[in-house]
Amino acid sequence: MHTKSPHRDIPSYLQGNISKVSIAEDDLFDDELLEDLYKDMADDILEYLTPRLISYEETDTSFVIPCPHCSATDPDTSNQDIFIDKNTGYFVCPWCSRDGSWEDLMALVNVHEDVLTHSQLHSYLASTLPLTHLPDTALDQLPLAGVSQRTLKKFGARVTSDESRIVLPVSDLGGQVVGFHSVSLLHPIPQIIQRYVEGQSTAFSQCGMSSGGQIIFVPTCCDVLVLAEHNINAISLPANSSVCIEDTCYPLGSHSHSEVLLWYRGEPPPRHLLMSLVSAGIQSSIVQSSENDSPIHRKSLSEIRAALKQTVPVVSEFTTTFQQLKDKLYHRITHKEETCGVQWKRFTELNDILLGHRRGEMTVLTGPTGSGKTTLMAEYSLDLCCQGVKTLWGSFEVSVLRLCEVMLQQYTGAPLPHDLTEFNTIAAQFSTLPLHFLTYHGQQDMASVLKVMSEAVEVWGVEHIIIDNLQFMLGTTDNPTDRWWEQDRAVSTFRRFASTRNCHITLIAHPKKVPEGQPLSIGSVYGGAKVTQEADNVLILQTKEGSTVANSRKQLQVVKNRYGGQLGMVPLKFHQESLTLSSCFRQKTKTKASQAPDQLEDDTKKSHSLRKLRVKGLSYLEH
Repeated sequence: MHTKSPHRDIPSYLQGNISKVSIAEDDLFDDELLEDLYKDMADDILEYLTPRLISYEETDTSFVIPCPHCSATDPDTSNQDIFIDKNTGYFVCPWCSRDGSWEDLMALVNVHEDVLTHSQLHSYLASTLPLTHLPDTALDQLPLAGVSQRTLKKFGARVTSDESRIVLPVSDLGGQVVGFHSVSLLHPIPQIIQRYVEGQSTAFSQCGMSSGGQIIFVPTCCDVLVLAEHNINAISLPANSSVCIEDTCYPLGSHSHSEVLLWYRGEPPPRHLLMSLVSAGIQSSIVQSSENDSPIHRKSLSEIRAALKQTVPVVSEFTTTFQQLKDKLYHRITHKEETCGVQWKRFTELNDILLGHRRGEMTVLTGPTGSGKTTLMAEYSLDLCCQGVKTLWGSFEVSVLRLCEVMLQQYTGAPLPHDLTEFNTIAAQFSTLPLHFLTYHGQQDMASVLKVMSEAVEVWGVEHIIIDNLQFMLGTTDNPTDRWWEQDRAVSTFRRFASTRNCHITLIAHPKKVPEGQPLSIGSVYGGAKVTQEADNVLILQTKEGSTVANSRKQLQVVKNRYGGQLGMVPLKFHQESLTLSSCFRQKTKTKASQAPDQLEDDTKKSHSLRKLRVKGLSYLEH
């Protein structure tokens, strides 16, 4: 029975750390209860250290073991020990300054499994007993239920002297025993200890596995044993080691197996295992199963056979197969409304050509200077934003304040009111749209723009980003060649951002100078060909000047459409009152003009009333 005397055998510089824990516990429990708790803690420590062959010294108040971290970082060191308080499990290593709870120490020890010497390993295995000492009923319960002694003998299994654990020797390619797996027979959930000679951890499998057919990588030695019972070759890798496949599994290294399966029950296979298989050119597949699936060692033969039929091939982390894409392809075919993207409501004719607005794409819009590219894109993006597409506007040419004014007028369909109450009502409704603006103006550093874009996608979930315009953002240089190179690099960066962030990016770009009266083409975009090559969609705002702005004829021409392939023209007409180029508010004006004067006056009054009770989106169209 331990007393609460000072820790005499612990170095003076450690007594303070350990005594603090004891003092805190003394205040909470009476002496008799504390003594029981302390005894249980000491027993738990011994039960953990003994089967792992961790050498220790026991004093009145502590256990002293070699520090696994110090041994791993500097194998030549000696006498660098961890002191474990018997009462609390609290540990301190004065050499590497590590300390913590008993749980922390167990995690530290488990990371360093290959610390045995050959003499320690052989001495431990010599202390175990043949399987004949195991009671017949010992294998009736999990985790080794259904595994016969005949199968265990094939793996050289033995039993501990207290008949509580099965010990499975692990051999290297040369047949030398370099470690063991120890499985508790007292717990239905596998309690497995893995220990190896220092630097010689290797895979667990049956010696002399037959070549040909399948071989399966599984999480634990229990799974290997159950599969071996049904004459299925299996391998289990060390838990905390990146073992080279070619060096540990001769049948794999010689490519004598026609198929390798990875069965990790809903968890991804170890990355080093996948990469080793790919590098060795070994064909492999993953057994499909969920996290809720029962462990392999609990399955019957029929369940195992059924599971092994549900596989997905693995080629490389950067490649895929049709089998892996099949279900996604079918969903794409049968859910056109999802794959085509968000439909426009103002520019309905665009739906027939582009089929919809999709994430992960890049669109380039160009048009003559002063033709209304910003005005068109403001309404174009507003149409999508009103349908819930989260939008970020980067206006590097037009001030954000002016852009907001235009979009608010396009939203309402009429000049903005001077009455403060009415204006606040409209503004409150407009502010509910998922619309954000960059405060940048003029030339900006590309890295800072990308940083803000990334934050917008991560924080607000932005799905559509408009850059107006590309040349204003990049600025100018004296050398035209450098200017084109900078633009090409920016376009590549935007293209990569759209793909990796699954976000649609629209770039407004200036055109090259063309002879007066000549329409623009896909080659008219300013700069090199990379702008249009990287784009999924290229739109050109074609204009034919009239005597007034209102009489000017405009068309939106689709000259590239990577998704659907269709090309075409969408006629546009500028509507002065709403600053729109779609036909929605213009059609409303025509309807009013054809009505009788009295009716028109009543509709005008009604329109003013509706403005006060304005709803989101196309309220004029709805009424």
